[in-house]
Amino acid sequence: MNNSSLWPSVSIFDTKQFRQARIEAHNALFWMARGANSFLDATPNNGHLSLFWHRDSNNFRTRSFDGDLQIGLNFPDLELYFCEGGQKVPHSFWLDDRTPAFAEAWYLVELLHRDRDQSKFSTDLPFSSPSMLMGDTEDHKASAYKPELDALNCCVLRGNEILQSVLHTLAQNPEFAKCRQWITLEPESFSLALNVSADNEAVKLPSIGVSLGDHLRPAPFFFVKDNKTNGSLKPHLLDYDPQTLLPLKSIVNEPTSDVALVKKLVNRFTEANNAK
Repeated sequence: MNNSSLWPSVSIFDTKQFRQARIEAHNALFWMARGANSFLDATPNNGHLSLFWHRDSNNFRTRSFDGDLQIGLNFPDLELYFCEGGQKVPHSFWLDDRTPAFAEAWYLVELLHRDRDQSKFSTDLPFSSPSMLMGDTEDHKASAYKPELDALNCCVLRGNEILQSVLHTLAQNPEFAKCRQWITLEPESFSLALNVSADNEAVKLPSIGVSLGDHLRPAPFFFVKDNKTNGSLKPHLLDYDPQTLLPLKSIVNEPTSDVALVKKLVNRFTEANNAK
């Protein structure tokens, strides 16, 4: 396993540029989600919007929609692209020196070129966010935040590696060996999540993840989150138990090896599950 020195320098997380880069990247995820939301039926907890790791491209992609279409994202330069039959196609869209209105137009042109029903496409999403940029009054500026987007991409890649190791560790535990496990990147919360589901899906197991930062905590952090719902109210995006958080700054500064980090996350997952 890699060690903590391969994470980005934590000083970058305190900068205004990193916060702005995170907003730009978050909006790229919103645009991915808009394609899926326009064509797929809604599922509980907006699962139809979840993004999945594509190993060959080292990118995340949407679920397939309208038959064989997907949207992929290259993080370092915020390149959005269509995939057809699993293959990336030409005419990408870069979130740089372009307004959100241009992104909408790109979608419509790409759908037209593929003889797909443009009227189904909508910029609406089943959630709101203060980070969401729309209209034609403000340009995206990916090229202005290259070091910050590189750091963000590193966090996504390394976070995915850590969660893969957690997944394999849990699979060796008899208690969770038969559970279904999958990793997603969630557009609403801008977090990677390891989802664990028992055969009885009514039993809600905790989730393990890494947030790329939020309105309260600008720097990335790992978390273990209880997925129990005690009524009709959806948990707030910022509803994390502070006791379960592992800030990336602490992981790098201590330093904490990957092996130790995986062990901590597995232990906290087990504790949260036993506390149900």
